[in-house]
Amino acid sequence: MLDKSLMQSALEQLILLREELLTARSGTEPSHLRYQSLLNLRQYLILRSKDWTQLQEKLFLLSLSSLGRSYAHVAASVDTLYDQLASSLGLPQISEEEMAAFHHLSIAAAQETVAANSRVLFGGDVSQSRVKQKTAIMVTLPSIAAEDDGRLIRELSHAGVNVFRINTAHDTAAQWQAMANSIAEMNARRPSHDQLKIFVDLAGPKIRTGRLRRLKLPVLLGSNKREKPVTILPEPAQTRPEFVERATLRRMPAELAVGQTLFETLEAGNILKVAGVNGKHAKIVVTQCESGHAVGVISKKIAVDETSIVFNGQERSHVYHCMEQPDTIRLFKGDRLCITASDILGRSAEKNAAGEVRSPASIPCTLEGLAGYVQPGERIFIDDGKIGLIVRETGEDTVLCEVVQSKPAGTLLKEEKGINLPDTILEIPALTETDKDHLLTVRHFVDMLGLSFCQNAKDVQTLQAFLHRHDCESIGIVPKIETRQGVLNMPAILEALLLSERSGVMIARGDLAIETGFENLAAIQESLLDICSAAHIPVIWATQVLENQMKNNLPSRAEITDAAMAGRAECVMLNKGPFAIDTIGALQHILAQMHHGFLKNRQLLRQERLWSHLS
Repeated sequence: MLDKSLMQSALEQLILLREELLTARSGTEPSHLRYQSLLNLRQYLILRSKDWTQLQEKLFLLSLSSLGRSYAHVAASVDTLYDQLASSLGLPQISEEEMAAFHHLSIAAAQETVAANSRVLFGGDVSQSRVKQKTAIMVTLPSIAAEDDGRLIRELSHAGVNVFRINTAHDTAAQWQAMANSIAEMNARRPSHDQLKIFVDLAGPKIRTGRLRRLKLPVLLGSNKREKPVTILPEPAQTRPEFVERATLRRMPAELAVGQTLFETLEAGNILKVAGVNGKHAKIVVTQCESGHAVGVISKKIAVDETSIVFNGQERSHVYHCMEQPDTIRLFKGDRLCITASDILGRSAEKNAAGEVRSPASIPCTLEGLAGYVQPGERIFIDDGKIGLIVRETGEDTVLCEVVQSKPAGTLLKEEKGINLPDTILEIPALTETDKDHLLTVRHFVDMLGLSFCQNAKDVQTLQAFLHRHDCESIGIVPKIETRQGVLNMPAILEALLLSERSGVMIARGDLAIETGFENLAAIQESLLDICSAAHIPVIWATQVLENQMKNNLPSRAEITDAAMAGRAECVMLNKGPFAIDTIGALQHILAQMHHGFLKNRQLLRQERLWSHLS
């Protein structure tokens, strides 16, 4: 039996909600390029500005839609519910004239708009049912993809990749072009709806640690876990053999330079003994001898410097040409660290004879004028959050911090590691001069651009203006949301994107987790998916998806669940790895299973506080 009092109560709340949604029309011009998407975004923000869970509970008890999947068509869903309740209560429904004055998309039209916007970016058949969710797969191309005549790209595309990512932070313009040429060759044999897309990632203003001073430190050879290769060179070695140069670039064998007399006695099967620092010894079994070098395996980890001895029977030699090593900075909780200008080499802490710190360790930062941005009490994270700092003092060009997060045994501070400033408002443009040069290089083949470090609408507008000046407005714009400010400014960023015909959003969860707190990431990525759905903007779910499987072909249980959650985005990005083909197959299987049973999850309409500062 119908509970008419419950129906009347729900209808009264719907009337109040509908009146609030009508206010979104004020200031929203019908001449806007994507007017109905903009209107729906603003109606969504009105919907989420209050807690509507009591209304949801009433609708649930009446077996009606509870608005938990209404984000792409807020007003149409409210109107549909109004008519259902009014009809059941014998009241007049909304007139066609009043419905037309609302200017909103129907539910079916909104779903088709979302699907069409996704097809524009990622491809797909227009005849495909909008009810069946389709998630594209993007893969980052490694350097080898520019050197193998397109073999890897063909394999990846046959495995199911729709979008190829070229990262301008790596490789060269010639390599990017070679990758694009291989993709173009594939597209020449594919139908228009099945064209492979190219996503070019602009590097943006990378904030990293700078260089450390070099010292004559002992060089570590070998490993205590397993035998490791080592290259043996004669001294003097004026030039490295091609083998050694190639191996060094690939971080393969370590190098050991010995005297010419000792080197000439070496044969495969010989055993060298190495006396390292602190009296430790190791054995090297020679496995290969050539005219300019020898190769062996060393039995365990050992530290050597130019005082170390290498001997083979009667022949003895010192170790030569130990390269200078970066200063070692190991930070413990409670330590102090001084962050300096980029032209000052970093160094470890200076201590007196009693071991007391006279001057804290220091590291340069690539962000010019850092001290002018940060304030005491703000947080700084280094190396994907491995080191956590609190700013204690700022000077003209120095920032003194206290270490508040580190491993119990200390964490090594290294060069070229990312720095995150989650509490700091950085007024620096996302589009750098280098990015502009790279953009002009790739504009002839790129389908969409990833705008790194996008923090506000102005960053999007700057890129839009640059594309307009160079007649490249057909290129899609995809801001990467990876900072706290980017999240807070999401409504304005989406409104700016709606002025472009092609646009999307990447949830870059690596830096985003550090910026917003790992414990908050799950909720924030949900909020970002929701608001992008309201703007009919497709989403790319990125960072560490099935990362273990990409590296060793064995995913963790948590990765499987994460990949399943990614199916609610329009595209999932995989990074590069040796098991890419297997990983793509696993991801397709996971997505197919999830799409078979789920389209979107019902959610509670509690008040969304992320964007409450805008109301």
